[in-house]
Amino acid sequence: MDPRVSLALRRERRRSIPISELAAALKLSPRAVARVVEELGRIGFAIESHPLLGLRLAAAPDAILAEEIAYDQGRACHGVALASRVGRRVWCVGEAVSTNDLAWDAAAQGPAESDGLAIFAEHQSGGRGRRGNRWLAPAHSSILCSIVLWTADGPGQGAMLTRAAAVAAARAIEGRCDLAVGIKWPNDLVVEDRKVGGILVEARPALGEVSPLVIGIGLNCTQGPEDFPAEIRGAASLAMLGVEMDRTLLARGLLAELDRVIAGAADPEGMAKVRGEAAARCRTLGRMISLREGDTTWRGEVIDLDPDYGLVLRLPEGGIRRFPAMTTHVVAQ
Repeated sequence: MDPRVSLALRRERRRSIPISELAAALKLSPRAVARVVEELGRIGFAIESHPLLGLRLAAAPDAILAEEIAYDQGRACHGVALASRVGRRVWCVGEAVSTNDLAWDAAAQGPAESDGLAIFAEHQSGGRGRRGNRWLAPAHSSILCSIVLWTADGPGQGAMLTRAAAVAAARAIEGRCDLAVGIKWPNDLVVEDRKVGGILVEARPALGEVSPLVIGIGLNCTQGPEDFPAEIRGAASLAMLGVEMDRTLLARGLLAELDRVIAGAADPEGMAKVRGEAAARCRTLGRMISLREGDTTWRGEVIDLDPDYGLVLRLPEGGIRRFPAMTTHVVAQ
């Protein structure tokens, strides 16, 4: 399929586009546009055609399509040229135990084959969250994605990528939705304190000068309240918050933003900007929380994030203590 037509119609879904206008914008002939429309119809797109008004996308396939996600990916985001690393290859599957598992299988082929690979699934039977929690969602209701990145081995890579991925996902949602997205430390995306997504970065022992990490991202898109188990009724989907959701456009934005953030964070100045944005979005700052490190529970006021993305707490007795992101979890706030 030629994804240019379907993506153009997705972006202008509220209006009909005259065929001559669409053809000129895509540098295609009107006849070529008509042929693409016929092909799109055969694979599940419903496109209305009016002799005067033109074409309008009435419905699209339920599944995310790799051709649409990968097309022209990374060329530019908000007018800024990107490194085109994240999403340089895209796989889409109907179902998986976990996209992170598929990503680790791909990483075994080495960096040349897997660096930047993004894998999307419509449904996961055993999706993982932080600290062994499960990520469950009905088919076609979420963005369930894992990205393989090979990095120079060094301390704090997992925490850095967690922060970068959270910032990128927040930007991507805001780029598609009129919502303010915050970060509930360390890896939840929230809108008005309701969880709409999460990040899970996994690392394995180094295999030399570089080693693979996998960034798992889950975003709640079209679920209704009945789709969330009782223990996570505080979660929400973007649709529940009033957003008319196109998962394909959000997925494209997610990869572009992640590519941009990671490329920008390669130097100290860029990393400082990511740290500053993560801190500005952090909904945990200024709150009294209880957290657990090892076998000990601590309570205090969150006063800062340290450079490695750990929490800095002011304890009731007045002392200041730092808690690493990788070995700490919040139990109440």
